[in-house]
Amino acid sequence: MIRRLLSIIFPHTYRAGIIIGASFFAIGVGLIAIYASAVDYTNSTAFCAFQCHEMQRPYSEYITTKHYKNEFGVRAECPDCHVSHQKWQFTMYAKALATNDLFEHFFGHYARATDVDAQFEADRAAMAKRVWARMKESDSRECRNCHSYEGMELGEQMKVAQRQHSTAVEKGKTCIDCHKGLVHKSVNELLESNPSSP
Repeated sequence: MIRRLLSIIFPHTYRAGIIIGASFFAIGVGLIAIYASAVDYTNSTAFCAFQCHEMQRPYSEYITTKHYKNEFGVRAECPDCHVSHQKWQFTMYAKALATNDLFEHFFGHYARATDVDAQFEADRAAMAKRVWARMKESDSRECRNCHSYEGMELGEQMKVAQRQHSTAVEKGKTCIDCHKGLVHKSVNELLESNPSSP
């Protein structure tokens, strides 16, 4: 009834409004689908490891760890550790930070490097320290994509791990305080020999 009344009073405006509204709705749905597909694609190990040559080195280190293959058959992939699953704004923050990696790949010192592997090794300590600082600041939010103190069965852990995790809970420590260099090559020796490295 209301629709008929509006079409009588505003015959052309009403139809134009429906067409414009439907068009905006369709465009909005399309943009959301594109956004979701782009986020989904860039949140994959295939994208992280195989789109840039410099990522081959950390990938080859990752596949030798328990995060890749273990007795439980559970695999943590690149986005599980580098992108938060908790809230979309944390995901977007991680994506915004990653645009710097794209810049370095296409225009920065990796694009200009004669030996990308050597350049990656030269940058390794600085990159690790940046990631560790972000993880410390976020209370190891990405680790908590899979792990939690509440979910731990401390009695099933080795005695030393039981003590360390109990102490960590008491002192308010976060995962990255103790667990550095688990998946990628350790940079601890590098940092000990040059503690002032960025």
